[in-house]
Amino acid sequence: MSDFASEAMLRVVRAGLQRQGLTADGPPPARQAHVPLADKRAWLDRLWQAHGPDVIVRLGQAVHDMEDEPLSLALLLARDPADLLQRWQRLERFVHSRHRTRVTQPGPGLLLVRHVSLDPRRPPTPAEDLLVFGLLVALCERLDAPGLQARPTGVPGWSRNQRRWRTHAWPGDVSTWEVRWQARPATPPARAASVDPDRWVALLQARLAADPGRGWTVGALAREAALSSRTLQRQLAHRGLSFTQLLSAARLAGAARLLAAGAMPTAEVGYVCGFSDQAHFTRQFRQHTAMTPAVYRTEFAVRAVP
Repeated sequence: MSDFASEAMLRVVRAGLQRQGLTADGPPPARQAHVPLADKRAWLDRLWQAHGPDVIVRLGQAVHDMEDEPLSLALLLARDPADLLQRWQRLERFVHSRHRTRVTQPGPGLLLVRHVSLDPRRPPTPAEDLLVFGLLVALCERLDAPGLQARPTGVPGWSRNQRRWRTHAWPGDVSTWEVRWQARPATPPARAASVDPDRWVALLQARLAADPGRGWTVGALAREAALSSRTLQRQLAHRGLSFTQLLSAARLAGAARLLAAGAMPTAEVGYVCGFSDQAHFTRQFRQHTAMTPAVYRTEFAVRAVP
């Protein structure tokens, strides 16, 4: 199978070049959500040779201007940089990326992030490393993570600090980064159990629907409702429901709305709504609607009035 890179990433590159006053002369926009990885690599190599690493690492700042980018919106629902990196890792798995980020969190407000290839014979190029980390830093800043700082491991001082890139000599290996921020204290959740019983399930459904792409677990939803996991499951069971049913319904309803509403590619719809990969999305959607996502869009998409 050919290597592919997301067309969404190349939209960021084009916007990032324009933001820096440079010409975006890369691969033409793809008809589908992917472009050949070889084309992306060749373009980044030309940019590196022409402009150097400082231009590459700044490309990700374009997300500050891309308010309607669907994938960015899904990522920016994250609660903090650690949550954002988990969502990014799910995106890599969803699109079957050959490149992955490996993340460890030694303590609150600290991440160690490594950019690797599933094929050790073809590691990411330094330009690909800087592109990804520059984008991740910009996304973390969009979360308003206080005191955000970032640098490749081994670099003295911070490469990114107070929302500015520092000009310095980049090391030969830029595949591993350190990201720090001031972790906020946890906010006590609202007590969903104290709400009118007739509205209790609706409140849980609304929380799931507001962020279907989050890595929801029974424990996470229980914390949102200020309940123990066991109490949440018991109260749902009293109503003939389960956590799995609620989550599945929220994701499928969100997917149906997006498919009917506009031109977001079906693969992006599946990611935004929390499905693990395209096959999982198609299988679950067909089980509940007797149609694939593509057929559902054909049948029910809202069409502009001429």
